[in-house]
Formats: sequence, structure tokens, C-alpha cells
Amino acid sequence: MKTKIDYFDYDTLLQPTDWRFAAAVVGLCKYFDYFGIDYKVLYDVEEKPDNYIHGFDGIIYKSEDITEEKYLEFAENYFEKYMTHKNILNILESQEFSEEQIKLVNDLVKSKTVLKGLLGKTKFDGTNKDIFISTIEENRAEIIKNIFKNGNNLYKNYCNERLIFTEDNSTCRLRGYNVDKDRKTSNLGFCFSKESFESNDILEFDFIPFAFSNSDMRETYFVNNNFSVKSLTQTNYAFSNQLSSTENKDDKNKLMLVLQNSKDYISYDVEIISKSQDKAYYETFFVRLERLKKLRELSGKSLNFVKKINDDYWFNLEKEVYMRCLNNVLLDDVILMMLKFYFDDNAVKGYIKSRTDMLIDINVSWKGNDIMDEIKSAKSCGFLTSKKLIEMKSSNKINSYKQKIISALCAHDYDRAKEIILSLSAYVGMEFSFFYTFLENAEENKDLAFAFASALIEVSSKNN
Repeated sequence: MKTKIDYFDYDTLLQPTDWRFAAAVVGLCKYFDYFGIDYKVLYDVEEKPDNYIHGFDGIIYKSEDITEEKYLEFAENYFEKYMTHKNILNILESQEFSEEQIKLVNDLVKSKTVLKGLLGKTKFDGTNKDIFISTIEENRAEIIKNIFKNGNNLYKNYCNERLIFTEDNSTCRLRGYNVDKDRKTSNLGFCFSKESFESNDILEFDFIPFAFSNSDMRETYFVNNNFSVKSLTQTNYAFSNQLSSTENKDDKNKLMLVLQNSKDYISYDVEIISKSQDKAYYETFFVRLERLKKLRELSGKSLNFVKKINDDYWFNLEKEVYMRCLNNVLLDDVILMMLKFYFDDNAVKGYIKSRTDMLIDINVSWKGNDIMDEIKSAKSCGFLTSKKLIEMKSSNKINSYKQKIISALCAHDYDRAKEIILSLSAYVGMEFSFFYTFLENAEENKDLAFAFASALIEVSSKNN
């Protein structure tokens, strides 16, 4: 919440009452620190402003310290590697230029509309660098503003680029919150009355892009642990650094791995905001400490398995498990998918089995069911049954029974699953001790059937 105050020489208080204001606080702190501008943290001052909101920290500052000139200078520095004109100026520091450098300068000019408009008619040939340098310096603010506001991973990803550094907007500038005023807005409000629709927007929301992590990722994150300004800034700094140091993973997997190793700065329930370049809105999910502990318990477990389902979807086992862990969703459907993958052409059956067995153990621990002894029994029975069928020269029935059990489980037809397991027990002349627990409550103890089906494998196979 932004509040006008009369507090010594300061006139503005910004408190992190929701994630937008929290992100604005983090971005503003970076801005003030960059310029060495004086501001106060609410929790650090003994005498509080009269009209602050109790229960929230905040920053106290002078509104006059926020200027467009400083804002653009800060943006140029913070997102320096995306500032094309800076790359050009760095090249032009040389006294002599290779053909490759000359070509690169001309290509960089063509890559940005604003630079093309200013320099497009002048081709760099290695002897006219002064023209390029002077043109860039004379139009530096315009260049920065255009590059920053139109960058798909910069301002444009987070806000409506037409509203940069504007005030008194009728709707919020953020993506997913912004409304086109020229189109019908009656459906926004209660009972189709646009007068009942409320939206707030403040200039400080322009600092939100500086609060999100790693702009080189297609999906960026902000951790809204708004207990204090200190916790906000320190957590997001540490979070962003860990994301940067995590390599060879997609954005979601990076997030999961960082959360696994976040115990030094996240030890409570937190809200995480994500913004993908592929989506015109923000997404929010809550990370519960209980689930975070479960996620950390997965550290060190080998969940590497990726399979192409179609052109638009790749099944990533590690990602699926991590996301279900955070969202408190069980692994039943993932286990069934892995069991079905077993029958795919060129499937490495032993590898899939080992991953499936691990998923079953994780699933049982998440459910809190005290059936690990029965799980071990089910795996043992499956192995011994497979061995017996091979001895009986009926190895072809291993996959047959396995498929039947999996099909029944996929259909949630537990009576059918019981019949198939009983039939197999009679066929091989073996008693399955785990079956009695499964019989009592098949749906609750379906992991026993998962474990038994997973263990039905041709034990003499090279893939085992």
C-alpha cells in the first residue's frame, strides 16, 4: 500500500501489503541503493508515521527522488547486457576495427527499431565512429526507454509498455491486471457495472521488473516473504543468485532445485510469483514449509527420466514429482504412466522399473501409510512369480498379467485388479501375503498393486 505521509522530510510510505507492492519495494530498494539515495525502513525507526498500516514493514522515502532520468539510468545499468547501444559503444572504444566488428555494429543497429531510426541511413565503415557515438549520446534516454520498454524479457514482460513512467492510470499497468480502456469494460464489475470495478496503479509498479529473478530465463520468479523489508530483499537476492548458478535445467526444474537448497533463507510458508514470457499474466503458488521439507527429502534421489509424448509435450519425471510435491498431489498418476512406459518400443525396462519402484516408495511415505513391509512383500512376490513363470515355460504370461493389472488400475477397477492377482496366484500356486492388506482397502493401498505389477519382469532379460 502506498500512503502519503508527513514525516520529517519524507512524504511517501510504501508497504508490502500484497505481492505487487512487495516487489515494488524490492525494486525501489535496489534503485535507492544504486544512487545512494536516503530512505528509511519502517521497522528500523522508533517514531512511526501516523497513518501506517500495522503488521507490515515498509520503506519511507521522498517521492521527488524518483525521476524518469534516474529511472532510465538505473534500467540501463541493471539490464546492461540487453542494452544494445552499450554493446555498440563498447565496440567503438577500439581504434581499429575488423570486418567482423564492422558487420556486428551494423547488425546491432538493425536489431533495434529505435537505433535503426536514428542510425539506419548511416552505415558504419570503421572510419565514422564519432557519428555513431555522438548520435547515441545525444539520444541516450530515448534509446534506453525504447529498448527497455519493448524488451520481451524486460519491462514489456511485466507491464503494459505504453504506460511506462505514467501516473493516474485508470487500471493497473501490470500484465494480466491491465484493461484496454477503449474496449467494453462493463463485464469487469459486479452486476456488469464498470463503476463497481476497482483497480489501483502507482508509479512505483514500474520497479517490479527489477525485483524478479534472472531476466535471462523465460520464466522469472519473485519470493513474497513480506515479513520485513530485510527478508524481502535478502531472500530474493539469494534466490536469484542460486538460480543463476544452477545450470543445464529448464526454468521450472531450476526453481525446484533452488527450493531444495533454500533452507538458509526460506524456513516458513511463502508465496512465489512467476512470470513467463509465454503468458500474458502472472501466476502464483504457495510453498508450504511441510511440502518444502518433503521436497528437500527428494534431494539426492535419481529421478532422471524424460520421454517425448508429442511435439508439444515432453514428460519430465523429475519436474512432475517436484511440482506434485509442492502442490501436495500424490504420485498415483505418474506411477501409472511409468508402468505403461514399460511396454513402449525400445524401453529400457530395468531403468523404468527402478524409477517406478522409487516413485512407489516416495508415494507411500507421502501418504503416511505404514505398509512398507507389505510393499517389500509385494515386490518380492512379483519377482518370485516372474521367476516361477519362467520355470514353467510361461514367460509370455508375465507381460500379459502385468498389462491386465495396470489396465485395471488405470480404470480404477480395483475389483478387477483383485481378480487378476488372485488368478495369477492360483496359476503359479503361490500365496501372496501382501494381498490381504490390498483386499481390505484396495483404493487406499493401491501402491501394493503398483509394486507387484512393477516387479513382474522377465528376470533373465538383459534389461533387468
